[in-house]
Amino acid sequence: VFVYLCSIEYTLICANVRSIYGIFKQANILAAGIGDIRNDHDANLTYEGENHVLIQQCSNYLLKLWPQVLKRQPISSPLHSVDFLAHGLDILTHKFNAGSVEEICCTNKIIEVYQWLITYLLKISYEKLEGQLKSGKMEFWAKSDSQVYYAKSLSIAYIQHFYLQRMLVLISEAPDEPIRKVLTRLFSLYGLWSLEKHIAFLYRGQYAVGSQLPELIHEAILKLCADIKDDAVSLIDAIAPPDFVLNSVLGVSDGMVYKHLEKSIKGSEYGMNRPKWWQDVIKYNLKNKL
Repeated sequence: VFVYLCSIEYTLICANVRSIYGIFKQANILAAGIGDIRNDHDANLTYEGENHVLIQQCSNYLLKLWPQVLKRQPISSPLHSVDFLAHGLDILTHKFNAGSVEEICCTNKIIEVYQWLITYLLKISYEKLEGQLKSGKMEFWAKSDSQVYYAKSLSIAYIQHFYLQRMLVLISEAPDEPIRKVLTRLFSLYGLWSLEKHIAFLYRGQYAVGSQLPELIHEAILKLCADIKDDAVSLIDAIAPPDFVLNSVLGVSDGMVYKHLEKSIKGSEYGMNRPKWWQDVIKYNLKNKL
C-alpha cells in the first residue's frame, strides 16, 4: 500500500508542477527535468495492474479484524498500526467537535478523525463483502465488487493514518523546538489535505453534519500553506535528496528563475540555432511508404 500511495501522490505532484509553468511551459519543463522525472516514474503506477493487488492484500488483512472488533477483543500488530481497533465500537460513537482552525490542526484531532474513518470504512467494507457473499456471488466477484468503492478507500486511509503515526514519533524525537514546530505544521497540512479526499465518508457515516467540517479544513490548509511558505526552501534542502532536481533552474535559492532559465536556453546546443532535424519537421506531406 505504501508503494501504491507514494506512486499516486508523486505522479500528481509531477502533473501539478508541469501544469503551472505558464507561457514558458515547455522551456521550464525541459530545463528543470520535470518531464524526465514524470516519464521515469510513470512505470511505478502499472506494477501488478496499477498496484491493485497490494491494495487488496491490505484490505484482506484489515477485514479479518472486524469480527474481533465486534467482540471487543484485544488487537495488536508489530508496528501498532491497528491497535486502536480494539476500541472500534467506542470510536464509532464519536462525532466531529472541532470549533476552530487551531483545533482542527491539532495532531490529536487529526488522528482521532482518521481512526473514526478507518473504523467506519472497515465496518461498511465488511458488511458489503458479507452482503455480496450472501447474495450468492462467488468469493472472487464478491471481493471485486466490494473493493472498488469500499475496501480500496479503507486501505488508503489506513496507510495514511500509519504515515501520520510514524510522523508523530519522529517529531517527538526531534531535538529542537523550532524543528518540531515546522514538522508539526507539515503533519497537519498532510493530514488535512489527505482527509479532504475522504469527506464523503465522514458525512455518510454521520460523523459530521453541516458545512463546518469542510470549511475548517479548507481554512486550515490555506493557513498552514502561508505559515510554511517562509520555510519552504529550507525544507526542500533538508528533505529532498541531493539529485539533479535541485540543480535545475527551479532549485536555485536566489529565486531568479527566469535569469537561470535564459542562461540555460542560451547555453544549450540548440537553444539559439536550428536542430539538425528541422527539415524533417517541415516535410509534413510525405507519403507513407507502406
